[in-house]
Amino acid sequence: VIAPVIIHSWFIAALLPCLVSFLVVPLLVYWLTRPEIKHTPDAPDLARKELAQMGSMTRGEWLMLATVGVLLVLWIFGSSLGVDATTASFVGLSILLLSGVLTWEDVKSEKGAWDTLIWFAALLMMANQLKKLGFTSWFGNLIGDSIGSTMHGTSWIIILLLLNAAYFYTHYFFASGNAQIAALYAVFLGVGLHLNIPAAPMALMLAFTSSLYCSLTQYTHARGPILFGAGYVPTGVWWRTGFIISLFNQAVFLTVGLAWWKVLGLY
Repeated sequence: VIAPVIIHSWFIAALLPCLVSFLVVPLLVYWLTRPEIKHTPDAPDLARKELAQMGSMTRGEWLMLATVGVLLVLWIFGSSLGVDATTASFVGLSILLLSGVLTWEDVKSEKGAWDTLIWFAALLMMANQLKKLGFTSWFGNLIGDSIGSTMHGTSWIIILLLLNAAYFYTHYFFASGNAQIAALYAVFLGVGLHLNIPAAPMALMLAFTSSLYCSLTQYTHARGPILFGAGYVPTGVWWRTGFIISLFNQAVFLTVGLAWWKVLGLY
């Protein structure tokens, strides 16, 4: 009963709350982390001059473009071809090395990439081990049962708020969105349904949260370490901004989202 609602209504259900977040979050981030440079009137002219100096694309640049195309195909259709994302990445690196676009010295000089590989790999390993040992499932059940036992008979909207917040901030203990979804999504969904929360709002709220929590810290999403490695955003600023944005996004989905889903007849 739940699956068709999610599959066929995903885009429409997300449309209005995501539009609100899309319009407001950039302004909120701008207010929280004021940029040092606010006006760049010379940027277009500078870009045109630099492009003119670069000239036409070189052999290496064409090969790089082709390699990116190959990688996109492998990443999109890899599951059908039996090629996982890691293997696809090594295929791309091998093409660039064998064609001479990159040298091994180029690879070794990417200190930021190696730094990210070491600490992010350790976090992923720790998260996977916690899952294998059953800690994440136990923790999710503990939170769900605690909320269920203390809030039984309370308005389902309040219970949804608490369950979603618990699911959201548990992501501080994960370095992979997929790992948390696999470990906790069904647990929290089951608790919510047991406490008589309508199926569609419960399933959709947890599903959208599984994307929204990725901006909490620099390690809670695969792209985070790459952006963090550039060195422009200190850890404290990222965590503070991520937490405030998380509060805003939850408020949007619990107000605009629930109202929109009611209009759509999802509950």
